[in-house]
Amino acid sequence: MKKKLIALLLTVTTVISLTACGKPFTCDLCGEEKTGKKYKETILGTEIIYCQDCYKELKELGDMLK
Repeated sequence: MKKKLIALLLTVTTVISLTACGKPFTCDLCGEEKTGKKYKETILGTEIIYCQDCYKELKELGDMLK
């Protein structure tokens, strides 16, 4: 019984930690509400926040311009 209780507590803790990884934010580039990794840049004194999808697109564009 004790092992089952410990296993249940570990499972619940893992699930909670996975679901609480990131607060939702709105990407300034695509306008969509996202969760997960967000990127911040300051351009001309204005801070912009963008999502991982937009980051990948910007990186690809930068690689094309090299």
